[in-house]
Amino acid sequence: MTTTETVSTSWFSRLGNSFKNILIGLVLVIGMAILLFWNEGRAVKTEQGLKEGLAVVVSVTPDKKNPMNEGKLIHFSGMTNAPGTLIDEEFGLSKKALKMKRIVEVYQWAEETKSKTIDKLGGGTETTTTYSYVKKWSNAIIDSTRFKEADLHQNPSSKLLADKEWFAQDVTVGAYPISEELLSSLSGYQPLSLSQEVLNTQETSMSAELQIVGDIIYYKTKDTSVPEIGNTRISYEAITPQEISVVYKQEGKSLVPYQTKNGSMIGMIQLGTSSAEQMFKNAQESNKVMTWIIRVVGILLMFVGFQLLLGVLPVIGSVIPFVGKIVGAGVGVVSFLLTIILASIVIAVAWIFYRPIIGIMLLLIAGGGYILLMKKSKKE
Repeated sequence: MTTTETVSTSWFSRLGNSFKNILIGLVLVIGMAILLFWNEGRAVKTEQGLKEGLAVVVSVTPDKKNPMNEGKLIHFSGMTNAPGTLIDEEFGLSKKALKMKRIVEVYQWAEETKSKTIDKLGGGTETTTTYSYVKKWSNAIIDSTRFKEADLHQNPSSKLLADKEWFAQDVTVGAYPISEELLSSLSGYQPLSLSQEVLNTQETSMSAELQIVGDIIYYKTKDTSVPEIGNTRISYEAITPQEISVVYKQEGKSLVPYQTKNGSMIGMIQLGTSSAEQMFKNAQESNKVMTWIIRVVGILLMFVGFQLLLGVLPVIGSVIPFVGKIVGAGVGVVSFLLTIILASIVIAVAWIFYRPIIGIMLLLIAGGGYILLMKKSKKE
């Protein structure tokens, strides 16, 4: 199922759009400079906070609370105790778990597009777009009103059932309570195995409209091998009672995040048995990964911003198509160099107070990029 649309854009329209994009480009460049500056400060603050936390953390046995540790950052590992069961009353499904979630998917249309643009003599362009439609299961409702062929491919506007998450109550590890807030930070969901008995024994009004195939419950689906648009399927994931490791502040009857001298908060919970040193090492690695992710995203969007700022130049040159391509390539190179220069300066300024040597090195990189840019401009 495909449909094709061809749209021609005049040179004047392209020129007008490129001038409009200058403002977007300016916002992107400034916004990403702010993001990069904030990210470096966040990274250093988090790293320093974790170093402080590792220096003061006290490893304890969870069997009994020690009043001497009140207000201190403590670490322990132990088996969780969850006395009750989690129940999805709509399906009569119960499971002894720390937390459980229901995932509801709907069979829907999805639109896929492929575009090809051809430059025309005089600066105009001709864009041919092919729209194709496929059916797939999706946890989110796909808005079919935005489809090119909306009348022929209509999705439901809402789910028959909502996603849901349950948390065990009165969970403990020895003498320490594990609150719902801590459980919400615990990762490691695993698919929940279902059996036909789950449906045979439930007493719900929906039981006649349910089928179970593997570990998936199909609701209002005649043929699970050939579903129809709007059909619903449900699956479950859970974290069962098991060994966990915790780093939090002991405060009365509760465990709360620990605030370091620089204001950063420390609170860690994970599955399995891990030493305090390993948990802090993992947190430092996660901080590095997050820092680099934000750096890459910020630098890429800054590059896009410079492309938009200078985008009017290749449009002007595109009156003769091959000239426009040459100018566009030049704009790409200049945008890249400007991005390296500005990003390096921003990161250097953000780090120079905390790590002067690295800050100076980054400033030198920025200076080198500026020299290359000047040499290139002189040659042209």
